[in-house]
Amino acid sequence: MASHDEDRFRVRPKPPKSRGGPRSQRFVSQVLKRVSQAGTNASGARGARPASTFGRGRVVAGMAGSALNTRARRVVIKSRFVVLKKAGANAAPTHLRYIVRDGVTRDGEPGQAYGPDVDAADLKAFEDRGRGDRHQFRFIVSVEDAEQIDDLRGYTRGLLQQMSADLETRLDWIAVDHWDTDNPHTHVVLRGRAAEGRDLVIAPDYMAHGMRRRATELATEWLGPRTELEIRQGLLREVDQERLTSLDRTLLRRSSVDGIDLTEPPGDRQYGALLRGRLQRLESMGLTRRLDAHRWQVSDRLESTLTALGERGDILRTMQRALHGQSREFVLPDAGRDGPVIGRIAAKGLIDELNDRGYLVVDGVDGRAHYFPLNAGTDLAQFPLGGIVEARVSNEARTSDSTIASVARDGVYRVEDHLQSLRGQAAAGRDPTDFVASHVRRLEALRRAGIVVRVAEGVWRVPGDLSERARSYDAQRTGGSSVELQSHLPIERQTRVIGATWLDRQLIGDGTGVAGG
Repeated sequence: MASHDEDRFRVRPKPPKSRGGPRSQRFVSQVLKRVSQAGTNASGARGARPASTFGRGRVVAGMAGSALNTRARRVVIKSRFVVLKKAGANAAPTHLRYIVRDGVTRDGEPGQAYGPDVDAADLKAFEDRGRGDRHQFRFIVSVEDAEQIDDLRGYTRGLLQQMSADLETRLDWIAVDHWDTDNPHTHVVLRGRAAEGRDLVIAPDYMAHGMRRRATELATEWLGPRTELEIRQGLLREVDQERLTSLDRTLLRRSSVDGIDLTEPPGDRQYGALLRGRLQRLESMGLTRRLDAHRWQVSDRLESTLTALGERGDILRTMQRALHGQSREFVLPDAGRDGPVIGRIAAKGLIDELNDRGYLVVDGVDGRAHYFPLNAGTDLAQFPLGGIVEARVSNEARTSDSTIASVARDGVYRVEDHLQSLRGQAAAGRDPTDFVASHVRRLEALRRAGIVVRVAEGVWRVPGDLSERARSYDAQRTGGSSVELQSHLPIERQTRVIGATWLDRQLIGDGTGVAGG
């Protein structure tokens, strides 16, 4: 007779199975990646984890900035740790070419890289020195009042010199100052090799907090503490802004199930008046609701909505600068588009300078200006200004996916069935074999992504929601848009150049796609 223990049911959970393909990751790797993206709390903070036990600067991270107060200058530092082998052989040179691109100085000239001791650093020599490095650090240092710093290079050198002392090693780095945005900032590329030849490992606490505190200390030393007037004017500007502000973060911290209670003590009357003004502005946007004279209810979508509005505002300002005052209707990434867009490249740049995610502003033949985000790592050098491109949003369903779904029977696509359906037809002027082969290539790409399964030669099992899943796969793979360069020559030069051009191809094809423009 079986014992009681033998009959007991035991649950033994396991990690989810990998779907296969080149992008699949182990479950533990996915968890560690999400934890890394969530950032790190400052050591010693209440409820925070203990200080990190590895890497240089772990002790300094808890000590730096101890004398800072609310009047200190504010500095934002974005950091990225890049494993060069995974990033690819061209990742480092591409990033170096980007940070010295045209138009980043005060006068619109190409940027000039500098180092600890030189004002004109040799990028090729820096690239050669770091060719065998395991990893690389990239930073963007943005001082809130950077336009008031007369010598931004001197400030950056002072910061890296302090970092060198904190990390107890000589640092090999180059930097470029960018003045082409509303907030002047500095790009710093730091080699992942210490002076003694070992890998440079920086403590997570120092990367997340120590470096920013050192930059704040230095900015406060250079510019002096913020005055009460400067602080007040900055907060007043935030009251009416359509983006996530420091006032909004205060409201979110004070929010509870019962709402926000602003029955503040007399000492907080001025700041409380600013919070009330911000709540009234948010109420007009439908993101808060007044409960009584002193209480408001905050919407669950406040943070996401304000973040999206801030990004939308940045895109609109970028497009306005690109068109130089020309009258155009602006089409944003989330707007519906009917098919691909053909037009000239009016502007290009990076959405995320740290991760090299680019964008294009396309002046379309439809008389509208279109904004297309690009995949991370796309080399913008392949898209010359004035060049002709054909762009489409990746959330548009591919015709091939719809065809595969229509040919499939009971969730199974067969090459023979597809060929049979095309026999006796011209297949839009194409050879049926070549036409089907293009669908097979698409199926192989979807198989590597784990969306379809190859049962046998010429036979695939496809899901019922193939088009939707394939659309999501394309959006993730291309970063939102798919852009194909049709001609590197501006349309004005194509009318005079000797030789076949994109414009000639349109004339041969009767130009129906662009005649309206």
